[in-house]
Amino acid sequence: MKRMENWQPGQGGDRRPDWLTKLIEETAEMFEPLTGVARVGFECHREEDCWVARLYLGSTEVVGGSRDGQMKPMSFEVDIEKLLAKFTERDEFFWSVFPAGAEDIDDPQSYLTISGLVAENRVRLHVFATPSEETGPGLKVFPDGRFELA
Repeated sequence: MKRMENWQPGQGGDRRPDWLTKLIEETAEMFEPLTGVARVGFECHREEDCWVARLYLGSTEVVGGSRDGQMKPMSFEVDIEKLLAKFTERDEFFWSVFPAGAEDIDDPQSYLTISGLVAENRVRLHVFATPSEETGPGLKVFPDGRFELA
């Protein structure tokens, strides 16, 4: 999240093609928090045959008060029809669910996968219900109701 905010055209370090950056930004705009304020995070990398992008709504960390340090995942919705419209061709479209308490599951998770072509570019897009356990907060909320980027 922070890299994307601070990156400027022509600056080294960002090897994502422009079309992928645009897809990530447009997909992030589709996340609608059901309560409060939230921030979309993402990870992407190149695989042999396609780009893979993973998007999720970042958790909010409580700072101060009796719940100091608590990480709150955020409820949200995404217009799947609008998301599907970004693809000119789809190879896969499925939902994967790994609930807490299921055998051999370390990180309970649920995510939607769409793979196919965006224009002429092959991509696999994952929309996660929650960020991974190692992901830090997207925002910090203070007792006075003020929010700060994490």
